[in-house]
Amino acid sequence: MSLSSICCAKFHLLRNSIGDTCSVRWLKYHSRLIYETFLSIRIHQSRPPSTTVLARSTRKGSKQSFSNGRHLHSKSVESSIEVFKQSELEQLKSLHCYNVEEEFSEVKTEWPATILVFDIETTGFSRRDDRIIEFAVRDLMGGKNSTFQTLINPEKDVKNTYVHGINNSMLCRPDVPRFGEIIPILLQYVWSRQMDGKPVLWVAHNGRSFDVPFLMFEFRRCKVEMPGDWLFVDTLPIAKQLVDSNGSKLSSVSLKFLRERYKIPLTGSAHRAMQDVTTLSYVLQKLTFELKLTVPQLLEKSFRASDLPANRPAK
Repeated sequence: MSLSSICCAKFHLLRNSIGDTCSVRWLKYHSRLIYETFLSIRIHQSRPPSTTVLARSTRKGSKQSFSNGRHLHSKSVESSIEVFKQSELEQLKSLHCYNVEEEFSEVKTEWPATILVFDIETTGFSRRDDRIIEFAVRDLMGGKNSTFQTLINPEKDVKNTYVHGINNSMLCRPDVPRFGEIIPILLQYVWSRQMDGKPVLWVAHNGRSFDVPFLMFEFRRCKVEMPGDWLFVDTLPIAKQLVDSNGSKLSSVSLKFLRERYKIPLTGSAHRAMQDVTTLSYVLQKLTFELKLTVPQLLEKSFRASDLPANRPAK
């Protein structure tokens, strides 16, 4: 079961869902209360008390709607997240997109994991001294509110604006949350997308050396344990297996190079988290198709945050 085959029916949604994001820039509301309450309970057993989450159905193939009530300046903001029925996935099997040709007749529609593509922007390269200032993630299953993105107040100066275009004035605002205030919301988002009994597979480019260590240290600073069923896969070493038409290794495996190699259009500013997530989502499909990688093989290449040396200096 290849990633391109099970994702193909959903990738057409990427073109139409760029603006359909679950933005949390307005999550300042009373998130500090959520955070303080959240730290007093085990994250694997409870949900933030000021949000309403319907429990995932234990019945396979069921469709659930998860409603989150947000309050901002005495107004309620509603967002819902849906999980597709098995029958709906069956209907999508015949769809082809992004020039991928593959037979679906023997493909099972049951995903072995929830696959989330994510990216971060930071104040620098030191996972100990620098902070995450933007976070974006896309669930490859698609559907309503399949993306989640937010700016994050790092509580320190941003000195590398030239890289991503994010400056202090964009972050030092009362409506931009700190990372500790984002954690309960992020966990709730992941829980709402996660399939019962299946792990969550987070995908990032250069994730082992950059994205995952940063995420791990942010959780540690907030004294919150990262869920044990979160697995991570880095597409950078996978891309190093590619060869050109002459059988030689590629001159580069950067995300920009791979985007140009696969002729993926750039629809926004590069080095912003959601744009890089969208690019990597397409790259992942093309990459796994070219290398004939299956989802179980991706899971075999995965690692946990606990597998990373905690004291290894940043590269």
